Amino acid sequence: MAFIEAPTNFYLGRMYDNRAKKLTDDVVYYDSRDLTTHAVVVGMTGSGKTGLCISMLEEAILDNIPAIVIDPKGDITNLALTFPNLDPQEFRPWIMEDDARRANMSPDQFAAHEAAKWRDGLARWDIVPDRLKWLKLATRLSIYTPGSDMGLPISILASLKAPRMDWNTQTELIRERINGVVTAIYALAGMNMRPVTDEPHVLMANIIEYNWRMGRDMTIEDIILQIQQPPFEKLGVFAVDQYISEKKRYNLAMELNSVIAAPSFASWIQGEPLDIQHLLYTPDGKPKVSVFYIAHLSDQERMFIMTLLLESMNAWMRMQSGTSSLRALLYVDEMFGYFPPYPKNPPTKDPLMRLLKQARAFGVGLILATQNPGDLDYKGLTNAGTWFIGRLQSENDYKRVMAGLRELATAEDDLNIEESGQLIAELKPRVFLMRNVHNRGGPLLVHTRWAMNYLAGPLTRPQISQLMAGKKQQLSSMMQQNPYAQPQLQHNPWQQAQQGYASAMTQPMGYGAQSAPPMNNAMGGMTPPPPPGFNAPSQGTPPYGTPPQQGTPPYGAPAQPAYGAQQAGNSSQSGRLPGNFIQSPSPPPIPNEIDQYFLPTTLTDQQAFSQAGQRFSGGQVLLAYVPVLVAQTTVRYSQKSAQIYTTRRYAFHVPELMPSGLVHWDEHVAPVVDSRQLSREPFNANVAVYQEPTAGLTDPKRVKALQKDVVDFLYNTARLIIPYHKKFKLYGDPDTDMSDYQARVTQQAREARDDEMDKLNQKYGAAMDRLEEKLRRKERELEAERMEIRDRKRESLYTTGEAVLSIFKGRTNYTLSRMSRANRYKRQTEADIEESHEVISELEREMVDLEAEYEQKLNEINQKWVEIAADIEEQTISPYKKDIALDVYGVGWIPHYYVNTGGQPLVVPAFG
Repeated sequence: MAFIEAPTNFYLGRMYDNRAKKLTDDVVYYDSRDLTTHAVVVGMTGSGKTGLCISMLEEAILDNIPAIVIDPKGDITNLALTFPNLDPQEFRPWIMEDDARRANMSPDQFAAHEAAKWRDGLARWDIVPDRLKWLKLATRLSIYTPGSDMGLPISILASLKAPRMDWNTQTELIRERINGVVTAIYALAGMNMRPVTDEPHVLMANIIEYNWRMGRDMTIEDIILQIQQPPFEKLGVFAVDQYISEKKRYNLAMELNSVIAAPSFASWIQGEPLDIQHLLYTPDGKPKVSVFYIAHLSDQERMFIMTLLLESMNAWMRMQSGTSSLRALLYVDEMFGYFPPYPKNPPTKDPLMRLLKQARAFGVGLILATQNPGDLDYKGLTNAGTWFIGRLQSENDYKRVMAGLRELATAEDDLNIEESGQLIAELKPRVFLMRNVHNRGGPLLVHTRWAMNYLAGPLTRPQISQLMAGKKQQLSSMMQQNPYAQPQLQHNPWQQAQQGYASAMTQPMGYGAQSAPPMNNAMGGMTPPPPPGFNAPSQGTPPYGTPPQQGTPPYGAPAQPAYGAQQAGNSSQSGRLPGNFIQSPSPPPIPNEIDQYFLPTTLTDQQAFSQAGQRFSGGQVLLAYVPVLVAQTTVRYSQKSAQIYTTRRYAFHVPELMPSGLVHWDEHVAPVVDSRQLSREPFNANVAVYQEPTAGLTDPKRVKALQKDVVDFLYNTARLIIPYHKKFKLYGDPDTDMSDYQARVTQQAREARDDEMDKLNQKYGAAMDRLEEKLRRKERELEAERMEIRDRKRESLYTTGEAVLSIFKGRTNYTLSRMSRANRYKRQTEADIEESHEVISELEREMVDLEAEYEQKLNEINQKWVEIAADIEEQTISPYKKDIALDVYGVGWIPHYYVNTGGQPLVVPAFG
């Protein structure tokens, strides 16, 4: 029988009759919500384990459930090989030419053979070509290669960023994360350090906590330096030197330094951030699959990245709301070495155990697979609700799995250990014993369906590089962009919010066509209807608010401040200053009514000349200060109904201020500077050169008037745009990514959809039960009628024979009347049989119609919640004037570097 496309239900295959050794017509569906109690897959090479797991991931992709995949061998990278057209040319680059030679075929012939095999296999399992197209369109796959640039590089620095969490209420969670990060760092250095008991672990954990409490992001270099010179004097009641000696700290720092000193370490700190939200969702909130290919890593490096991922997953998970629906998947393709039985305790075991115990409440499901069943802690895996046991390799594996099943069995369980053991011993390839605690009736034998992706085997790093070439190019372009090298202000709040800016605009809010997000993109986590809806081009969704950064302007800043690199003045004589610069131990006089601020240098002279595109061939470098009108503000936004209380900081630098005229503040956006880094005196007066201030900068009345002007400008333009979902009464957080908000909306819609589908299932399940009962009753009646007509035939035959004999004996009337009655009964029974056939046919038609109606209702419910989830509005929060504070206002002296090179004076910015 064909399967039904039903959201939340994964199509895994069909039931297998072990006695008859054949497939049955019964389709096996797996409720995705059962994965919140996790699944374990055990099977030897050739058991079909990879095909089963890829099939589950395919179903998750079709239901738009995001996933993180840890792939130690490269098998799961086959998720990228989706060929909807089943064209041999699509298969050709991915076949193994050795396989072609063994088959006595040319590569082209073998590619055609594989394409035909996949076409036939999919057809046998009722998978139509359109389903492959939907899978292709729904797949957003990224393959990361930690420690290598063959795939997408991943940076571990995000793991060392200070979390945006409340220390007063979430101390325990933050400390769990710190312990995991510390354990992972030591694992990278080949040291198995335990929390609490090992001094090096305690020291590093305290260093990270100390800095995180101060809001400081860390790097491994920072950690190494602070191990030698801790930022605190005591650990507990003892002085640091008493707790762990200076010599031990030095040796520890040297060991860690050896790791980061290796040239290969650079690849660990470049690339996309190791941020779970980013790994699960695209910037516009659509679910994605992130595959971590780690076949190329050493055991120490694998343990390191696994521990970081698991700890990051724990931290992300604890920030989510509770749910009964499946929110996200974590799949580990080979568990060997990561969850061994007691007394082994690798760094990965504790975070895995925490996920197994706690992830269910947050809708996070784990799929843990292995071909080494002897290396699993089965006692810990009793938290897994579903087991798929495939063909096993050895007697020892069989015994270990049986021991594990005994651990799982309880007094209330319907698991028959002896019967299950017999079934496991007889398993064929692609047949699994499925034990699901959510299903009644004991374990099932499941024959897995045909995988929709081409199973080419483990992909090599060059093949992965080929697959990810486009994404790598995009990533490289993003990493090379200067965050301030943006176009001048355009009326586009989406772009502004994407950069993390509040929307400070010089025009009214009517921004036309982009006033509402496109409907069919807002809900990344729901299955859209089949094409054409699936083929609709992406319109993009408004990425409302990314975490604010220091120095973030409210809109697109100029690519380079107006006081940028310039050939200085009209003097070309060697050693002479430009005409508008003077060398003096003190700055030019500014009226006392006007405050002055000296900004710090943020670039070295070499960096400054390089960024300005100038060659520096040596000579004396002087610090040159250029005066501007500086305004730095803090704007507070609040809205009680949305429970939003947040701030944004804006800065403006206006050079060459004239005594009169309008100031277009939007043209003078600048980076915000920490006020603690500002000085009232030059940083190096002995070698300072100053540009003469313009008349406007020395006019107290002019400067005073512009103070009100900048506040008015922000009052009218610095608006905060947040998303709002009316039905769910859900407001976006301006301090988080749009992808996070989209995921929250998606999850609420998914939960509502699942609840409505559960009610639909009960209604139509009861209707189908009634029809099946009528059908069974009619079939029983038909069988009884068939037996009756057989009896009537025998009676008719007997009576006819008796009548022939009675003609000679003179009893014709009585016997013929009996024969006539028997024939009448026979005709009546034949009529009953015909009527039963008609009733049965009618019932079968009703069942087919009911199934079609049910499938249509499922699709309608799904589409309804897609549209509801897409109905995202926006709300604008404008500040009150009393909430706009001028933190810094007056004349700001911007540092530059001045050098006379080749007789030509040159001034380049030292701040930016």
